[in-house]
Amino acid sequence: MKKLKIFATALLLSVCAVMPVQAQDNSGNGEPEYDYTFNRHWFIQAQGGVQYTLGEIPFAELLSPNVQIGLGYEFNPWLAARLSVDFWQSKAGVKRDADRTFKWSWNYVAPSIDAMFDITNLIKGFNPERKFGFGLFAGVGLNFYGKGDVESKREELLATYPAAWDMQTPIKYYDQKGLPFVGRLGTFADWHITDKWALGLEVQANFLTDKYNSVKANDNNVDWYFNGLLGIKYCFGKTHDKTPKVMLIPVTEAGDYAPACDPVEKIVEKTVQVPVEVSKPELYEEIYFSLNKDKVSQLEKYKVRRIVDFMNKYPEATIEISGHADRATGTASYNMDLSQRRAANVAKALKEAGIDESRIKTSAHGSAENPYDGEDMKLNRVCICVAK
Repeated sequence: MKKLKIFATALLLSVCAVMPVQAQDNSGNGEPEYDYTFNRHWFIQAQGGVQYTLGEIPFAELLSPNVQIGLGYEFNPWLAARLSVDFWQSKAGVKRDADRTFKWSWNYVAPSIDAMFDITNLIKGFNPERKFGFGLFAGVGLNFYGKGDVESKREELLATYPAAWDMQTPIKYYDQKGLPFVGRLGTFADWHITDKWALGLEVQANFLTDKYNSVKANDNNVDWYFNGLLGIKYCFGKTHDKTPKVMLIPVTEAGDYAPACDPVEKIVEKTVQVPVEVSKPELYEEIYFSLNKDKVSQLEKYKVRRIVDFMNKYPEATIEISGHADRATGTASYNMDLSQRRAANVAKALKEAGIDESRIKTSAHGSAENPYDGEDMKLNRVCICVAK
């Protein structure tokens, strides 16, 4: 029992040592750049390590190899269920005097079902950019074990000490009768290499009836074995979705918030006079983009709404969207691709708002046509939209 208390203390200290590491958010200083949505998924694990079977002889003499494989399902960021199979070898022994120790070993297979709780995600929230995770688990299962060499060691002990018998000879092989239940508690720490792969450390405490190690205790204590496992985990499918985190600002307040939303650069719009026939309504809009970006920003979406309103008001109107990029950055081929994506995303926004595709025409000019120079070069990162 003293060894059990020592082991439990060591386990608690190891958990405390891991927890500060989990508090480190790998998303950098400040909030993550994306909003994440967890996706339910399956995972598999392969682990190997060492087992210590609690006993009455020195610690090192009761160590044996241990392997575990598992298949699990993550229901949400902090709760998962796992079917695992733990197997290989356990050891036990007795010491009769200072000169003689009797040891024996046996093989076993122990399937179990575990409930796993990710404490890091439970406390800090789901963030797949976080590299480290810590959790606890509890489970129940069966342990099917063989005789090993326990009977030969019993015969050897009786031959060496013929006066020893019954309780004075604390080796008694128990035949398995009924289901050999095993309970387990444990902790795990994962280091996430990618979205799908993780390295893990797991420590288990497993408890069974007093028959497991074939040593009869005077007070019929339960038997324990402890597993320390290192392994790898693979997740199937797409574990999460992410969308850029944006600040929703009313159109009327967009100008006041522009510096806060885009601290890198502030786009200054210039009015371009376009000849308009009085007899035919026409709308001209310039939708600006940040450096190397092709998505319509939150601050520019009000222009998309103005185009939609115009197209709905004049059902016969069509629109031409021409994408551009500035020649001060990027190669000609890259800028052509970037301008195509900009025009396509503006067209996509109009179609999602209900404008028929037949009324929309797109073109891309890359950095070949740059009406602005000098300090105004960034104004060439634009889609020019003409509806009429």
